[in-house]
Amino acid sequence: MARAHIEFVQTQSLAWSPRADGALVKVLSRDPATGEETALVRYRAGFTGAANRDEAGAEEFFVLSGTLEIDGRARGHHAYGFLPQGSGLGARHSARGADLLVFRHAPGDRNAQAGRAEVLAHDTPAMEWDVSTYNPGLSHLRLARKVLRLGPGDSGRTFLLAGMPHGLPRAEALPAEWHDHAEEMFMLQGTMWAPEGCQRPGAYFYRPPRIVHGPHVSRDGFFQIMRSPGANEIVTHWTNEAYPLPLEPAFRPILPEGSPEEWARSFEGEVSW
Repeated sequence: MARAHIEFVQTQSLAWSPRADGALVKVLSRDPATGEETALVRYRAGFTGAANRDEAGAEEFFVLSGTLEIDGRARGHHAYGFLPQGSGLGARHSARGADLLVFRHAPGDRNAQAGRAEVLAHDTPAMEWDVSTYNPGLSHLRLARKVLRLGPGDSGRTFLLAGMPHGLPRAEALPAEWHDHAEEMFMLQGTMWAPEGCQRPGAYFYRPPRIVHGPHVSRDGFFQIMRSPGANEIVTHWTNEAYPLPLEPAFRPILPEGSPEEWARSFEGEVSW
């Protein structure tokens, strides 16, 4: 069973659940067959935890707020890291608390295991933006990116994506798009308008392969972290039909059957996870 299509949920509407190690968690998406999942994790002040177990899947993380020491190294604002399965890494402590976005790879994924996958630790604010390689069909968004990870064996890319304000084309309609691989996103700052509603900070989606989506526009600009599980290079296919631009759209999420009622709530408050 693959991960379900979620487009999209405002994670502020989800409740925190306690975890066995004392952390709090919001599971955003999970494949019950493989154990692969995406979650928000909150480490409260004073938290201390052991290194990742060898049988646990690789951990990919992005620090949303606070500071967390991992293996003795402080990881602060927007730090990114990748800890391969079986690396013996991941001992952590937070004196004042921290919120992380965590992508947990499936246990046994050979492309995420020590010896094949590289340990990564990026200070993303210090990285340069790349503005050179975006599809002309998205030129109205004026995009820039920072590539954080390219998985071995074309297994997936993780990257930061930003769009400038005033990302509204002169056209009244645009084609939609789709990809041969899965795609997931967490909104960090700004807003993006989509047919399913206004994606605000804290918005999350997971799209299985070949899901038609868009068009997308942004009046205020946006900043997000994205992954393309199953492909290091994103190839975009476009529909022949054009669709009206989603200008100030109502919230109409696409959610898995049986989702909690709160997943369908919109959110317009202050940024918090």
